[in-house]
Amino acid sequence: MSEYAVGIDIGGTKIAAGVVDGQAHILSRCETKEHSGQPPAVVIEAVVRAFQAVLQAAGMERDDLVGVGVGFAGHTNGREGLVLTSSNLPAWDRMPLRDVLSGRLGVPVVLDNDCNAAALAEHRYGAGRESRHMVYVVFSTGVGAGIIIDGHLYRGHTGTAGEVGHTVVDVDGRMCSCGKRGCLMAWVCGMALAELAGERIRAGEDTLLREMAGGDLGSINGEMVAHAARRRDRVARELIQLTGKYLGVGLSTVVQVLNPEVIVIGGGLAHMGSLLMDPCLQALRENVHPVLADSALIVPSHFGEDVGIVGGAALVLPDPWSVKRTTAAPVPKKE
Repeated sequence: MSEYAVGIDIGGTKIAAGVVDGQAHILSRCETKEHSGQPPAVVIEAVVRAFQAVLQAAGMERDDLVGVGVGFAGHTNGREGLVLTSSNLPAWDRMPLRDVLSGRLGVPVVLDNDCNAAALAEHRYGAGRESRHMVYVVFSTGVGAGIIIDGHLYRGHTGTAGEVGHTVVDVDGRMCSCGKRGCLMAWVCGMALAELAGERIRAGEDTLLREMAGGDLGSINGEMVAHAARRRDRVARELIQLTGKYLGVGLSTVVQVLNPEVIVIGGGLAHMGSLLMDPCLQALRENVHPVLADSALIVPSHFGEDVGIVGGAALVLPDPWSVKRTTAAPVPKKE
């Protein structure tokens, strides 16, 4: 039986694809941003081109694959193969993406939420490999979580478990892209950082972000805020510290509701280091019961920006550790 799969990560701002073997090695990869802000038809064409590119680069044919796993940044029902909606991409409403892509690619396709796919990658092959209870939290264009309970991915009744970004942390708070007020994602994601930065610029504050945006506030993104913070820009650093605080509040809910052994932090903005994580960990400790303050080991993603590719492939590749998990030792906690 073939032990190769194509993993495809459809995010709010980029599509990443790669051929992956049964040991989670990426044999070829492709990344594009041509779909950003575009409707489903454009996104699907970009996915088809990425699939063809990675197969050609790896010197493989469709028949060499177990299948294709797709992680999508939005609410999905993997069992039905549906994208229910997306906060980061326009015009997705009960789109049968699995069946559409299977028809276009000519191979079996499995669809799931991108955080679920990433959680599988980290649990099977990465930072959560020795754990039975793990949560993967992504901090990128949006924010979300993938949940592992007793060694298995937990999707929930409709397949949308882990949408921590849309938990309400302030009932009269900022407007979220989903249409509600006070969601965690209104503070904790690249889109929120961009909006908060724009507000500070319009208020007349002195910041490098004004110059970096070149007069186009719509061009500001989370990476730009992170870059300004590394140049010790006061406004950028304050925004990241605020984001870190709310991320910690979000993690406190994860800890108290799910009680995981390990929380893996990933996503394109997770590399901000102590500027983000110091206020995050402080807020986490302040908002959990004292008995749970150090109950979870918090670690960075093993795969980094490749987690979506490996996670997509993990949706269709067999779990190599399924037998060992019955006797796996717990992850040691911090002293």
